[in-house]
Amino acid sequence: MDKKTFQQRIEQEILILDGVFGTMLQPQLPPGACVDMTNLDKPDLVSRILSAYVEAGADLLSTNTFGATRIKLREFGFEDKTREINVRAAQLAKKAAGDRVWVTGIIGPTGKLIEPMGELTFDETYEAFREQAVALAEGGADLFLLETFSDLKEVKIAVLAIKENTGLPIIACMTYGDDYICFTGTDPVTAATVLESMGVDAIGVNCSTGPEPMLEVVGRYAQTTNLPIVVEPNAGIPRLGAKGSTLLYETSSAEMADYGEKFVQIGANVVGSCCGSTPEYTSELVKRLKGKKPVSRHVDPVLRFSSRVHTVSIGPDLPFCIIGERINPTNREDLAAEIQDGKIGLLQEEAQDQAAGGAHLLDVNIGVPGIDEAGLMGTVVRGIENVVQTPLSIDSVNPQAVEAALRESVGKVLINSVDGKEKSLKEMLPLAARYGAGVLCLAVDDKGIPKSAEERLAVLKKIIERAEKQGIPRQDLICDCLTLTISAQQKRAQTTLEAIRMVKGELGLPTVLGVSNISYGLPERSLVNATFLSMAMASGLDAAIMNPGDLRMMETVRAASVLTVRDRDSQEFVKSHIKKKKAKGKAAAEPERPRSEIERKIMDTVIAGNRGDIGTLVEEAMTGGKSAQDINVSMLIPAIQEVGKKYDKKEIYLPQMIMAAETMQKALAVLEPHFNKGEVESEGRIVLCTVKGDVHDIGKNIVGLFLKNHGFDVVDLGKDVSRETIIQTARDKKADVVGLSALMTTTMVEMPEIIRALKESGSAVKVIVGGAVVTKKYAQQIGADGFARDGVEAVDVVKALVKK
Repeated sequence: MDKKTFQQRIEQEILILDGVFGTMLQPQLPPGACVDMTNLDKPDLVSRILSAYVEAGADLLSTNTFGATRIKLREFGFEDKTREINVRAAQLAKKAAGDRVWVTGIIGPTGKLIEPMGELTFDETYEAFREQAVALAEGGADLFLLETFSDLKEVKIAVLAIKENTGLPIIACMTYGDDYICFTGTDPVTAATVLESMGVDAIGVNCSTGPEPMLEVVGRYAQTTNLPIVVEPNAGIPRLGAKGSTLLYETSSAEMADYGEKFVQIGANVVGSCCGSTPEYTSELVKRLKGKKPVSRHVDPVLRFSSRVHTVSIGPDLPFCIIGERINPTNREDLAAEIQDGKIGLLQEEAQDQAAGGAHLLDVNIGVPGIDEAGLMGTVVRGIENVVQTPLSIDSVNPQAVEAALRESVGKVLINSVDGKEKSLKEMLPLAARYGAGVLCLAVDDKGIPKSAEERLAVLKKIIERAEKQGIPRQDLICDCLTLTISAQQKRAQTTLEAIRMVKGELGLPTVLGVSNISYGLPERSLVNATFLSMAMASGLDAAIMNPGDLRMMETVRAASVLTVRDRDSQEFVKSHIKKKKAKGKAAAEPERPRSEIERKIMDTVIAGNRGDIGTLVEEAMTGGKSAQDINVSMLIPAIQEVGKKYDKKEIYLPQMIMAAETMQKALAVLEPHFNKGEVESEGRIVLCTVKGDVHDIGKNIVGLFLKNHGFDVVDLGKDVSRETIIQTARDKKADVVGLSALMTTTMVEMPEIIRALKESGSAVKVIVGGAVVTKKYAQQIGADGFARDGVEAVDVVKALVKK
């Protein structure tokens, strides 16, 4: 099916997506069986379920391939059957679908973490999704539905793999918690920003929660994007049935249909159902929604950039955008030396300082002669994104370096820049189109720097035309009209200001300038820069590449924002004034205990998750006379506690937490041989595992990492662990606590059986449970001693249980 046909139908009628396979299929399989393998060894069973959804009236029929990437099938030893499983699944669905029902090729996440959080590389991930997508298309899939993704980087790679190897439409669904945030920190606005730029045909939300929280997610999508919206809620939160071996879902099919009507009212185009649903749910949705038309929606296109967790919009009547210019080795010997050595510590510090100083984007330039810029760029981007939540602008003329940055960045990046030279147009525009990046259009061409405003406008028009031909939407472009030094030619400033006004009037695009060039060769540069900046803002400038540490420049932005009505009701200006007063008061307060430079470096390195530098710093501290115990107690433990506080306050998210925890583990590995006997006592022993039938272990591994960092002896049994093994290990290891994890509703019922068996064996060990589908209420219902949502909470809960 071509994208145009998909677009026409989805905009004209509400489509009904079917429910899930698991609710109907897994009860008929032994615990831990590979659901995707049933396409080959139980095709009649799969066909019956498919036919039931067709009879219920579904317009979109899903293939039974949620876990059918090579990476996930490897868990069961079926990776060599990847193509066969996916082709056959699509064929079965095609046979059941008939003429009007579209076959939707389902692709789920790999279940692994991607670098730098995990060990899975970009290329391995891309190849896994490419292989599955090609096989599903070969089997007859009409479109693709990416389901239950919680890592923005992973879903970006999946979209890229499908887009480049099939011509079929793509729906991309993320999964959010009750706080409307993915477990790696992404919110709906950021997800919509990135996925729309990647070229998906519809965006959606599925799984994790019941329908109520999804109303907010759909609403946020509807206010952010004009893309069609897909919604698939679970049938509520499951609870244990009366007999204790089955799960009951709290949302009935009729209630689901009630929510379906609400979803349509706020902008949904496609409504389905997820965990706990059956053809009965599909049938109810059909009765209520069939024949209805989607509501009319329109969101004015806006230039947006994002990190994993934060989105910045640029344009008229929006807050003025400050692009921090300080990650640049030009005239910076310290930064140039760091880059030549392949280190990133100073770059991370500069990023943090600029973000704290008010930068909305960070310009990244690592152009030092003689280095492998493309090889180092990925490391730099990962390192910066791990310590700040600020979107990036990649400043390089090296297309290989730019591509390395675009591959590694989780969010939507600005390419700084593409000029009117043929080489730049041919090399950079395809990269922007491929990775969904924004483009800074620079008014320079093969003839050099245009002298007049009209000539600059002509160059910009040429770049814009070529960008649109490449498939880059106009809303992803921003124009740089050039700032030239005025020390000897003052009229240059007027030319730039005139060009800004012409771009705003004739092209209707946002504008940006590298402001500080204006004062080169003059005294009082900050004064000249600030004055020119205010004049440019009055002419319509939307963004400036500048130093956010320049107090005069920042105050000019705040004041000019009031005068140009970018700061409505002067709210930000007043806030900054209050902030300054508070900062003065803080300075007068009693300072904390001063830390030595090495103490500060070690703590900052752990908090920043800079695994490459921590070993050297720990050895330096020991050489300087610090004992292993002193380093652990006075530097590492306070640092990881600070990480926990930042996570609780949502100042950082899961990726930063994982990196910090792994950095501390590297530090402890260096220290371990130097601890005196008995100097480090265990806080307690905990046996961790994922229960029988469940092969997902990301959450469990993170919990284990944090418990180790807080001094617990962790015995990790891995995944798909039998209750007999758990009981025996708890007894043999004299465990204080057993930690049980489950990701799927079909395996969480194993938890009460383990608790019952532990009690019957006479064990007094405490039990803590967790996992994506597990709730505090469920933990109480099954008699668990504790419940934890994440690694930070698990530390506190386990500490309390051991103390008891």
